[in-house]
Amino acid sequence: MLALLRKKLAEFDASGSDTRLILSRDAVVELVRVFLPAGSNESRLMDQVETHLNKIIDLGFVRRLKPQTGSTGRTTQEPVYEVRRILKAFVDAQWLADFDLRLAAYQAQLATPEAETTDD
Repeated sequence: MLALLRKKLAEFDASGSDTRLILSRDAVVELVRVFLPAGSNESRLMDQVETHLNKIIDLGFVRRLKPQTGSTGRTTQEPVYEVRRILKAFVDAQWLADFDLRLAAYQAQLATPEAETTDD
């Protein structure tokens, strides 16, 4: 999840729109969902993401923000998080590039049919 958040931070910095990357819990779930099998239990997924986010908050890479008050005067119920810049020092650009290469190699290995990988 740290690698996904770091990648999102790099994309955010490239856009140059704001100084703070703020994500909702649903946005974090969507980042993770790509790596899970289709048809996963939604409530279990939310619980797992919440657990991981709490650990990342404890490590200091993410900060939970106070609920925002909307234009109607109601507070939003969905938690929002700020991805802190310290993550850039922990997961640097070189590590992220190496991780992308490993993921691509893993994806290529999965795409290779089983019959081609066995020698008879």
